[in-house]
Amino acid sequence: MTDLATALTGAAARGELFAHFQPQLDPETDRIVGAEALARWDHPGLGLVPPLDFITVAEQTGLIDEVGEAMVELGCAFAARIAGSGIQVAINVSALQLADATFADRFAAIAERHGVPLGELTVEITESHPVDAVPGAVEQLVRLRDGGAGIALDDFGTGYSSFKQLESLPFTELKMDQSLIRDDTDETWNRVGTLVVLARHRGMRIVAEGIETLEQYERVRAAGCDRAQGYFLGMPMPADEFVQFAAARVRTPLPRVAAPARRALAAAGIRALEDLATWTRRDLLALPGIGARTADRLIGR
Repeated sequence: MTDLATALTGAAARGELFAHFQPQLDPETDRIVGAEALARWDHPGLGLVPPLDFITVAEQTGLIDEVGEAMVELGCAFAARIAGSGIQVAINVSALQLADATFADRFAAIAERHGVPLGELTVEITESHPVDAVPGAVEQLVRLRDGGAGIALDDFGTGYSSFKQLESLPFTELKMDQSLIRDDTDETWNRVGTLVVLARHRGMRIVAEGIETLEQYERVRAAGCDRAQGYFLGMPMPADEFVQFAAARVRTPLPRVAAPARRALAAAGIRALEDLATWTRRDLLALPGIGARTADRLIGR
């Protein structure tokens, strides 16, 4: 066993593992609708160990069950804390954990102990270990999905090359690999648009991760992605900071308006009542599809 593996053994019991949470936004409304729980390890001698380093070691040495269960606990505790917010918490799970035939039951039991319905949680699987290559893994995911949990495939586009390969797998959500988002060629963004259409046809949600610029955020919005995540929208942060961050971004939905008006408002960057703070009635009437009655409704007359 390596020195890092030796240090990682028992880290959960010693309270060295914790989670940071990164927001996921609905590009249409700019509302926070999700939070991904990201593993962190603060060792008294080594300090903060990079997640990629210790997760890789955990998978190689069999410690992933210990680390993974700690993250389920932390994710469910956070979901209980923000209950009623409409924010779904994503918990990363290695496909290797799914080899345990009791995984789904233990996951559900932890959620129940925290008073969290499975529908408020997403199980997020990385493509680094194909689910269909782990005996019993698909069955565990099916049980969680049937219990109401979302099942997300992370880094889509780096392993499974087509939707056809996913037909027998129980994913409800695809997270596009960051390399797709950061490629600004028209060819790649046409591919992103195609992925969105195919995902919706199969009843799956598409999440764009790795958003680092306003231009990228606008492009995933135009492509029709359901959720967006990245440093531009919010860094991973401690639970207390996330709660404050979310409270400061409370968004009031616009009243229902006709489709032409809704498109005009979206094009002008107006997706919530807070966006109208500096707009006058005259400004609104200058937008295509906005009549007097709609303008009055929007500014509260």
